[in-house]
Amino acid sequence: MKRIKTLLSITLALASLIVVKAQENDSYDQAVKQIKNKEWDNAVSTLTNLIEKEPENTTYYFYRGYAKEMNLKYKESVEDFTKVIELDPKAKVARTNRGYAYRHLGEYDKAINDFQEELKVNPKATYSYEHISMVYYLKKDYAKALENVNTAIEKDASNSISYKTKALIYKAMNDKENACSNKNKAVEMGILKDYPSFKVDIDEVNEFCSK
Repeated sequence: MKRIKTLLSITLALASLIVVKAQENDSYDQAVKQIKNKEWDNAVSTLTNLIEKEPENTTYYFYRGYAKEMNLKYKESVEDFTKVIELDPKAKVARTNRGYAYRHLGEYDKAINDFQEELKVNPKATYSYEHISMVYYLKKDYAKALENVNTAIEKDASNSISYKTKALIYKAMNDKENACSNKNKAVEMGILKDYPSFKVDIDEVNEFCSK
């Protein structure tokens, strides 16, 4: 009889655990849906509740950091991406997102370092060179900006963003011919369709080319 009671207790405990896990999965699915719908504050709230239950889950920290970053709360997002890296030093993309946040915070050296470190844990992240280039562009170090964007194109010539960035660099250098040709290349590759947010950059170069 005692053995039956023990087995019953174990069964009930396992059933409770399954229910909790199912609820957590539902909450995670809800957070993903909220992110897709750009409900940033709701996503942060949902993920915060999940983190309270699983404080070592890097996925929850990453997506909460992403939601904060997309909501322009860059300083707060840095904290979450840093937590991801602390829990999993080999985590991919976390440094890229943290570098993006640092860039928007004007902490350019930290941004460059993160993009460079991303390449160490994820050698396939060739887009990092374009990210580095953009930061050097913002620092007005156009020589290093060109060096890195050219590397980005050498590594992946199909990335239209690299040509857009190269156009911006040449515009800053007052080189109309190269600015316009690289802008045209980016447009031909479909940058405006794939990345509508870069319309501002393309319009900026278009204005320069029309003068």
